[in-house]
Amino acid sequence: MGNEKAKNYNRNRLEDGTFTFAKELDQRQRDVICELISNGGNKTKACETLGIPRVSLYRWLDNELFLNAYHEACKKIYQDGLTEALNTMMNLMKCPDSRTALKAAEDIMKLNGYLDTKCNISEKPEQIIITLSGDDGDCFVN
Repeated sequence: MGNEKAKNYNRNRLEDGTFTFAKELDQRQRDVICELISNGGNKTKACETLGIPRVSLYRWLDNELFLNAYHEACKKIYQDGLTEALNTMMNLMKCPDSRTALKAAEDIMKLNGYLDTKCNISEKPEQIIITLSGDDGDCFVN
């Protein structure tokens, strides 16, 4: 019986004695990723909350599969947040206060690469005028 355990134990090791990585995450690893995302990335807090040794988490962070899953989860959260932020800015553009609407429009245009520090934005009571300067010095008026 002892030899069978040794065979199974050694099956998970490479020739140099290091362990091979699993081909998919286990439940504890998925729980750690969720906890890291929910607590803002605090590794110590995630380990304490889940009762997982920090050394295990740092080993997992060296595992490409775990790291990719963590990055994908972070990317998804970022994309969801970006969508919500853009929706909020689109709603602010409809605001009756023209300064708020103007600032929201300016921010959206900057995020999309249409405005840079060379832009000239002015406000008149009856209309909003935005002048864009291109890289070549040409001006575009919307």
